[in-house]
Amino acid sequence: MISENMLLHAASIVGGERAKDYGDKTENHQRIADLWNYWLFGDDGQIEAYDVAIMMILMKVSRLMHTRGHSDSHVDIAGYASIAEEIARTMEKKNENC
Repeated sequence: MISENMLLHAASIVGGERAKDYGDKTENHQRIADLWNYWLFGDDGQIEAYDVAIMMILMKVSRLMHTRGHSDSHVDIAGYASIAEEIARTMEKKNENC
């Protein structure tokens, strides 16, 4: 039951106010990727939107290494995992249409 509640909470965050606040998930993660690319590589960046979602999961894992069992991080990981899946499907469709 706890895991179901966590996933429902993550779903409400991903599709709720954060979607309104930050816009389309793929576009938002691509903006993050563009900024990370510039920061890390200058004009030769290679990170894509999908990588951002995975790297955000890793950031949350890092936080959990310090504070085990922090429920907000677990919820965010579930949310970022669903975002990564959505981005992967969006990019797949784009590639099929090219």
